[in-house]
Amino acid sequence: MNNQPRSGYRKYTLWLIAITTLIRLALSSIVELNNDEVYYVTYAKYLQWNYFDHPPMVAVWIKFFTASLELNNEFFVRMGSVLGAAISTWLIFLTGKKLKDNRTGWIAACLFTASFYSSVIAGLLILPDSPQLTFWMLFVYLSVTIVQHKNRKQVNLRLIFLGLAAGFCILSKVHGLFCWFGFGGYVLFCRRELLKNPFLYLGALLTIAIITPSFLWSFSNQMGTYDYHSERVTIRHLQLDSFIREIVGSFFYNGPVNVSLLIGALIAFRKKWQSVAILLWLGVPLIITVLFLSLFNDTLPHWSGPGYTTLILVTALHLSEKSLSFSTGITRLSMGITAVALAASICLINYWPGTLGSKEQHEFGKHDVTLDMSGWRAFGKDFAALYHKDSATMHPRFIFNNYWFPAAHLDYYAARPLGLQLKAVGNLHDIHHFAWLNKKLPELKNGEDAYFISISNFNDPVPEELKKKFEKISEAELIPQIRGGKTARYFYVYRLIGFKAE
Repeated sequence: MNNQPRSGYRKYTLWLIAITTLIRLALSSIVELNNDEVYYVTYAKYLQWNYFDHPPMVAVWIKFFTASLELNNEFFVRMGSVLGAAISTWLIFLTGKKLKDNRTGWIAACLFTASFYSSVIAGLLILPDSPQLTFWMLFVYLSVTIVQHKNRKQVNLRLIFLGLAAGFCILSKVHGLFCWFGFGGYVLFCRRELLKNPFLYLGALLTIAIITPSFLWSFSNQMGTYDYHSERVTIRHLQLDSFIREIVGSFFYNGPVNVSLLIGALIAFRKKWQSVAILLWLGVPLIITVLFLSLFNDTLPHWSGPGYTTLILVTALHLSEKSLSFSTGITRLSMGITAVALAASICLINYWPGTLGSKEQHEFGKHDVTLDMSGWRAFGKDFAALYHKDSATMHPRFIFNNYWFPAAHLDYYAARPLGLQLKAVGNLHDIHHFAWLNKKLPELKNGEDAYFISISNFNDPVPEELKKKFEKISEAELIPQIRGGKTARYFYVYRLIGFKAE
């Protein structure tokens, strides 16, 4: 491998990006949107500087690639993630090349592709992690070039772009704050001469300027976003089960081979950590913070994903010193495991007979996470048939639900294709962004009819506040979801007859 021409690894990386991009584009239209993805589509209806759950970048991506939601298909909804993954793969190649050589960059690109987090969660699904990881990897690349560059003008220019990258990363997800935390820590302890460079502070000011409108929006909206997330990171009582779940989840999200190789690489660099100090500063703080929080709260493994993705470069540096056969074999093994896991997941979601969850009628399918991405298209068609049949006696404009999930799915797959409006009822922490969307909707007219739809795996009856506002509530019409020839869950469709305007 060491005898491979430098241009060879660059060509291999471009082929890797092209092939994986085509695969992701194909998969993006096969699997239905999950409950988070379809919820973020609602962000794109009306752009804001911030939202109840997250900053606005994911909404901008969806808005742009769907042509303001005119291209109502999962393919276009996820396109930003797919292209972002392609850019991130190229950035990690360039960073590895900058750290050592093209071979290191190629190994890093392969391990990036082998990570379920970077390649699928952030690289296929449309989540705030998708734009976040792209800007994070740009920040990592710029940080490495700043550390290695001797030309002051080039360093100054990169410090400006560093501030822009950090700002857009934070506008994607608040975890982006760790960009400056890591780079600032490195400068303070390893490169203090940069403290004399005014462009360092200019870059920081650019970041502040970019994120200020987002903060002001939250401030003017009673700090709902920060109150919501602060509850998720509050230090309470010790809970080791959450800590164990975080470790196990991180191991599988980032790839068991990748994490095992990373541990070996960190041990190998223990006596020469200065050579990878910038990578450790950019990657480790986020990982440690999430692990610490998991001791007291229920955390999610993908929170620390950008940290692990950064440390892929440490692994690549270590593997670049190994033989051709070992480095090639181990990267193929890692990518193969991810490919098999992805294929198995898609088959499970689309073809598993029935449900993996509860078989009790009142909660049929409960705890079956595969139903988040299954059955919604079919229900949309079944509901459309019911709606057209009902049109002879009622003319509803609204579908009601009382939780952000499944409200977002019902909005995307049932309401929008028929030109109906989805309205959520409930408190802010139940309906999230729908509290803002509700304000954009017209009021119901006296005597008007509507629907309330619930699902058996998240079953709620018609809320009392809705019962009081309508003359009559029909018995639920059950629409089963059939998967693999067996029932996976039930959709409950209630007809709300005769709205009583106050």
